[in-house]
Amino acid sequence: MIYISTDFNREQSAIYTLLVRVGSHENALAIVGDDGQLKLITTYDPMTIEQEVADLLDLDFAAVKLSLSGSRYVFIPEEVFDETVVQLYLRHLPDDGLASTVVSDIAPLGLKILHQTDRLQAEPFAKRFPGVLTYASTQVLLQSIAGHGLKTNAPALVIDKQASTLTICFFEGNRFVYANDFDVTGSEDCAYYLVSVSKHLGLEDKRPGICLSGNILADDEIHQWSMANGDGVVFADSSALVHMAIPEQLTSQQHRFLTLLGLHLCG
Repeated sequence: MIYISTDFNREQSAIYTLLVRVGSHENALAIVGDDGQLKLITTYDPMTIEQEVADLLDLDFAAVKLSLSGSRYVFIPEEVFDETVVQLYLRHLPDDGLASTVVSDIAPLGLKILHQTDRLQAEPFAKRFPGVLTYASTQVLLQSIAGHGLKTNAPALVIDKQASTLTICFFEGNRFVYANDFDVTGSEDCAYYLVSVSKHLGLEDKRPGICLSGNILADDEIHQWSMANGDGVVFADSSALVHMAIPEQLTSQQHRFLTLLGLHLCG
């Protein structure tokens, strides 16, 4: 799948921003103009990169932003964050010597996030683009979805599925309550974590609004669970959430690209 805008110009790549979502089996990339308009979007197999994608990655860009799944992270409210004790915060994260720690902001929620990114995942892009900015996919999801979660006083559950990662976030009205991601290998794992988190948050009788993003299809297991346990189930409107026009041919699947296009809001 590839979409290329009629006004995409390789010769102007130096004023464009490259967004990349790195996955275990599939990467996705988008190119955004300095006017905030989507110029190109595509997915590709990182193990067999086609020449068309390789040519795009050979271009120079004004900025490059990377979203990584499986990051380990901790949230700290902005009002109590103290940069001088970052090492103390890091005690809450494992240290296997394979990860780099990044501190960044989730401004709409008033949070700092310390996240560890897998050097092996990021290395090919760090070598090609020395100034690359890296973000945990959960951060991108929260940055993007904050508007959805905060515009109602009702409880809102956000579910994102990417390959072998299931991310679940929860807002209680205008208050951010919970976010976590889980390694999953199939529908049984997804069902287990959905039920477990729902019980943990006390949602069995609340029927929260549910917003779905990522690799979730109408009538698949996650969608069916959502319809049975929530009210007002919707697929994420990436265009509205990240303030970016989506071409008509991508409208039906735009929820797949929320944690890619949401990188546009990070930084």
